[in-house]
Amino acid sequence: MRLLRSPVGIAVSLWVCVAALVFGIFSGCGGCAAGKGQYNPTTQSYDTNALSDVTVVTAQNIRESALVVFGSFMMVEKSNEAALRTLNPKIHEAAELVRLDGRKYLDDLTAAISAYQSARTPDNGSKLKSALAAVNSLLISTTQHLAEAATQKVP
Repeated sequence: MRLLRSPVGIAVSLWVCVAALVFGIFSGCGGCAAGKGQYNPTTQSYDTNALSDVTVVTAQNIRESALVVFGSFMMVEKSNEAALRTLNPKIHEAAELVRLDGRKYLDDLTAAISAYQSARTPDNGSKLKSALAAVNSLLISTTQHLAEAATQKVP
């Protein structure tokens, strides 16, 4: 019997594509530099004529994509829990980690984005990069487990 041949197999393929998109965004966003719009903490307004900050745009895109990937991973794992536990118990453990810590990682990223937008200091930039790295690490783990589930058979 093949595991994840029907809707789940299709979903896994889609999430791997989303993850590739996320990693593409993370590695660089040359097109964002030409965009306009930036929050000005001094005036507490959004300046539509200012150039957008590539770091902020990238972080916001990663957060949005991670939210989708994490939610999808948890739904797939819950829907196929017994089969995936048979395949590899680490898939369930990874899903539980996302359930327990995923929100915290995303909240930390949101807070880091806000802090960086309020004051673009080296310290806030470092915190933003750390928060991005944490979310990226969880995304990598998630996509690895999804790929494993899509390519193996239930014993």
